[in-house]
Amino acid sequence: MAFAVLHCYADYKWTGPSEPVAALCRELCRLGWRAELACARGRDNHERTLPAQARALGVAVHDEFQFDSRSNLIGNARDVKRLSHLVEAGEFRIVHVHGTWDHMLAAFALGRRPRPAPIIRSDHRGSMRRGSRLERLEFGPRMTDHLIVLADCLRVRAVDKIGLAPETVTTVRGAVDAQGFGPVEPPPGIRQRFGLSNQDVVIGVVSRVQRHRRFEVLLEAARHIRLADPRVKIAVLGRGTNKQMILDEPLNRLGLQETVYPLGYHVEGYREVLAMFDAGLMLVPGSDGSCRAALQMAAMGKPLVVADRGVLPDIVRDGETGLVVRDTPANLADAILEMAQSPQRRRQWGGAARERMLQHFTPERQAQVVAALYQKMLDT
Repeated sequence: MAFAVLHCYADYKWTGPSEPVAALCRELCRLGWRAELACARGRDNHERTLPAQARALGVAVHDEFQFDSRSNLIGNARDVKRLSHLVEAGEFRIVHVHGTWDHMLAAFALGRRPRPAPIIRSDHRGSMRRGSRLERLEFGPRMTDHLIVLADCLRVRAVDKIGLAPETVTTVRGAVDAQGFGPVEPPPGIRQRFGLSNQDVVIGVVSRVQRHRRFEVLLEAARHIRLADPRVKIAVLGRGTNKQMILDEPLNRLGLQETVYPLGYHVEGYREVLAMFDAGLMLVPGSDGSCRAALQMAAMGKPLVVADRGVLPDIVRDGETGLVVRDTPANLADAILEMAQSPQRRRQWGGAARERMLQHFTPERQAQVVAALYQKMLDT
């Protein structure tokens, strides 16, 4: 019988952070593991929920949980009891948690060491940990037997700041469907649809428009770019509650309407929009610390300009697949202009970027590393 692993995710929404969890379960099943998913039940019958999408991938789902992080003592107590019973009845040898709340409830359900099954925690946010008391509790041995992080720099940080033993932290990179996001020609006329021309050099930003995503730095860099090379256009693909205040109003006030183009949010035709970019740009990882949008653009053969922040320097090799900068407005403007003004280098870097995705950032590679960790923990 295949060894069973229970994955826990305290939500029902089909989002950037939840999709990779379901995809990992699918790949582990393909490797012969019995990877099942415990999550919250969708509050409607919409098919784009985590339980529905995971089942469509062939993953066994247990969605009888509330996973309610509010002060819901009865619901939380029931979830703890359900988890404890599920682990025992399903003969799960490992419990793999993916967020703070499902982690906490799983820790209560399994008790302190020795636990009936070790707890592995994946840190999907890609945060540079500071070693706070809360972090030491959440990722320390009382709640976590092993921690998975997204890059080696985060592994070093977890060991240094939280005080974890090096052998209890493993790097598992994010993953991208490099076949589904392969290089393609943009559809005819798509640039004109957004007010761009085929002669423009389009640098694409895929990001929610939020205060912490450093749009003020981007707009200041755009002022330099507009004067240096009017052909360079920055296209922002994303939405946000405060988009008008953070992006629309400032670019109008600064007179950058012919340099920065807000494209809005696109689900349908998303890959076609990415295809029209000459290169990509990312300054701050979002709630999905693996930066899937950056991975997708790289898989499409787009070189990227990224900030020296989070996992971004691991996705982009400076001078090999793109440029990594400390993102002051001047540095950022110089990097974007360097990228824009060398088409041959863009093609070279873009090809190398795709090759890096195919070698190190595939779902198959990700599942193999996780499976090796599972086997190591079961053997000890």
